[in-house]
Order: sequence, then structure tokens, then C-alpha cells
Amino acid sequence: MGDKYEFRADRVKNRLYIKLSGFFRGQDVDPAMVELEAALKELKPDFDTITDLSGFVPGSPGATAALTRGGEMIKNKGRRNGVRITGGLMTGLMQFQRMLKGVFDEDKTRYAKSLQEAEAMLDSWTDEP
Repeated sequence: MGDKYEFRADRVKNRLYIKLSGFFRGQDVDPAMVELEAALKELKPDFDTITDLSGFVPGSPGATAALTRGGEMIKNKGRRNGVRITGGLMTGLMQFQRMLKGVFDEDKTRYAKSLQEAEAMLDSWTDEP
């Protein structure tokens, strides 16, 4: 269970790190939402996110609904920009994009292959085209 999700708030950078891995089932996600809520309390509005999906496996319909709820929690807390680490795994990424369609503005979301690349993207992000 612990290998399916990890949430870490960096107060200095005002950044939320999310790691999702394995196959999510409905019963796996509620405990994750509790941990997500705790991590979000450590951040100020206009925080950024790095979501590592490199080990994420598409889950059940119940898990999909709950993960969408997590995306709404992040949006409502005030996410500014986000980078998703794909690691080249497209199946999980495509499901994740479908789940969060309409939750996050795709103009505020970028994709990276590694944590280092994701950090660099956020550190140099500008809102200008």
C-alpha cells in the first residue's frame, strides 16, 4: 500500500511532490486523500506540483473518481503550475490526463522525463508565451 502513493510538501519552494505507482483500486485511494490533505495544509496558495507518474498503472473506475477528487483538492488549494514526470509510460499518463481533463488548465501543465528535468522546468517557468 505505501508504495502506491507518496506526498511531500516543500515549504521553502512552495511545491508539492506526488508519486503515484502501481495499480490503484478504490480502497487504496481514500487513505491517500487523507495524506494529500495533510500535505496541502503545509503549502500556501500558488504552489507548484511535480507528479511522478512513471510507475502509475491505470486503476479501477472507483480509483479514477477518487483520484479526480484529489486533483480537485489540489486545484482548490491554489495550484499554479505543474509538471508530470512520465518516464515514457503512456498508458498511465493517458488515463491520468482523462481523469483530470477540465480540472487543470493544460497551459499550466508540462511534461518531463525525470525529477531533475521537472525541477528545472518549474524553476525557470514563465507565464509569458
